[in-house]
Amino acid sequence: MRTNHIAVPSILFVILSMMLPGGEKPTVHLAGLRIVGPGYGVNGTELRAFHQQSGITLALVVKVPQNKMIVDVDDSKCVLTKCVDDRGHNLLDGVDWGGFPKISEDSRIALVEVSSKIRPSMDASEIYARGTIHLRMAASAITENIESLKLKMGTRIHVRQEVIQVMKVQAENDGLTLVLQISRELMNDMKELRFFTSNEDPVEIWGRGSFTFGNVSQMEYSCNIKSLPETLRVEVDLWQELEILNVSFNIAAGLGF
Repeated sequence: MRTNHIAVPSILFVILSMMLPGGEKPTVHLAGLRIVGPGYGVNGTELRAFHQQSGITLALVVKVPQNKMIVDVDDSKCVLTKCVDDRGHNLLDGVDWGGFPKISEDSRIALVEVSSKIRPSMDASEIYARGTIHLRMAASAITENIESLKLKMGTRIHVRQEVIQVMKVQAENDGLTLVLQISRELMNDMKELRFFTSNEDPVEIWGRGSFTFGNVSQMEYSCNIKSLPETLRVEVDLWQELEILNVSFNIAAGLGF
């Protein structure tokens, strides 16, 4: 019978493939390690530790220099090329980068998880993992101001020569639903968007969603505003000096039981 283990990283080495100007570079650290044994009950899925499938998960933290900010981590382009234990047991099977990497409020730290369905050997004492994290960074952000966005279907405004178009305006009992169509190029450059009333009161956005098709995205904003104004002032934060990095990591982590 296999014994469940508690895993604690004790040794960590990181090698990065790309240097930034001035010798600065992003760093990757192992933030957490989870090993889950087989499930129990019906089909082995009824009762599962941590409500997770059997296998191993690495949580990786990416940090960038103080003069850079993380725009996003594209987990669809992240790669785990090697994951083995010190008994030579290959742990690469059903690799999943988890989706929805988390980014800190100051945009300088990202957390991304990668999982495999295979567990280490019972007598393993170390795990080795290698791969790349696909990262977009920016040097800064600036704010573009739109003095008046008319809340009428079909309204078009220009930001950086790209078009934002009002697709839906719907007043509801609990606020306002506003749908904007934004080009994919502008969406890639956009950090944040804020609305203000004519009295310069910020409009609370309590819900948002998006749908992308082709070269455009539709962004839906649920706004906490009781009466439908004719116009809103809009602030758009845009990233500057964007760059793309494939940051390599090469981790050796010892296990404590």
